[in-house]
Amino acid sequence: AVVSTQSGHYGRGDMRTWKIINEFQDDGALHVTSIGHSSRHVAVGSDSGVVNIYNKDDIYKTSSKPLRVLMNLTTEVDRTVFNSTGELLAISSKELKHSLRLINLHSLQCVPNWPTSNTPLAHVSDMHFSPNSGY
Repeated sequence: AVVSTQSGHYGRGDMRTWKIINEFQDDGALHVTSIGHSSRHVAVGSDSGVVNIYNKDDIYKTSSKPLRVLMNLTTEVDRTVFNSTGELLAISSKELKHSLRLINLHSLQCVPNWPTSNTPLAHVSDMHFSPNSGY
């Protein structure tokens, strides 16, 4: 399991023994507010709105640099959610209206044309992808 502290220290934990196997520090994170993972990536959100995306294998090294640093949100990241296939990452902040972004993990780029001004999001408090990303 991936575990974290609020100050940006991460580790791989053994849930059977409750021990940290190894750890690293998130590059630039001062206050971690959200963490999500897929089979290939780990996403770490912070109170400044920055999300770092790591290759999951790299987090087991003591000094790991993110694959991508996303600065698409300006307020605290509340949720980092991957779809079941690991192709999309959704990040959100409930502090401002319309603060939801989708990240294409093949290109590590934010989807530029969504949400639009006509997308009725309001304040996003929670989100999930459908099972098997079927819808």
